[in-house]
Amino acid sequence: MMKVKIVLIALIVAGLLFTLFQVFIKDSPKMISQQDAEQIATKLYGGEVLSTTVDAEKDNYQISLENDQGIYNLYVNGQTEKVSNVRLVEKKKIVLTIDEAKKNIENELNGRVQEIKQVEKEGRPFVEAIVEKNQKYYQIEYDLNEKKITANHEVKEQVETPVISKQEAKDIALKQFKGEVTKISTVETSTGTHYKVTIDGQKADANVYVQGHTGVVSSISVNSKQDDDNDDEDEANEADDDHDDDEDDDDDD
Repeated sequence: MMKVKIVLIALIVAGLLFTLFQVFIKDSPKMISQQDAEQIATKLYGGEVLSTTVDAEKDNYQISLENDQGIYNLYVNGQTEKVSNVRLVEKKKIVLTIDEAKKNIENELNGRVQEIKQVEKEGRPFVEAIVEKNQKYYQIEYDLNEKKITANHEVKEQVETPVISKQEAKDIALKQFKGEVTKISTVETSTGTHYKVTIDGQKADANVYVQGHTGVVSSISVNSKQDDDNDDEDEANEADDDHDDDEDDDDDD
């Protein structure tokens, strides 16, 4: 009888433990995986996860991620999947492009940028530019991080060395006008040094002007060969008329 009682007690205890285990599992849902938590964070804030740690006591994943704005720390609850305690710990500095800097310089000085190039000074990005204003030239230094002019002084004359080669100017011109390049020369205009590329086309000739520093085509002058033929015909007709007049004069004599 004693053995039977012991067996019955053991079965009762086992049943109670199983019941409690089932209740505990039901009341305590399983935590989501670390990968799922990271996907929740990047879906909300974008960017790339730098690191993830687990706070098992609070069922949280602490995630550090970096996006276009900077580095963030945040928590993702492993059971509720809610995001909390979002903090920007390092703001990213947005560096301007050369085109953006060019627009800012022209707007601030109310002038026209003739030359511009990016340089590094003590590990920081700057641009150096030559600006024309009221027929005077100014050398400008512009901080791409701070987005402001840091140096500005007048230069006596504009000194511009083309950075586009003759071959590059030729290739650029031929994209604008098809034909055979017969001549390339450099000319100075109010907007700086240009390559003048003369092209012999099938139905017309053209002079294509390529800005020597930027490679921008500033103008194209086209001369139709038909106009040249008409001019030749007119000259021939004029010559015939002159010849007829000479014959009339001889008859009068």
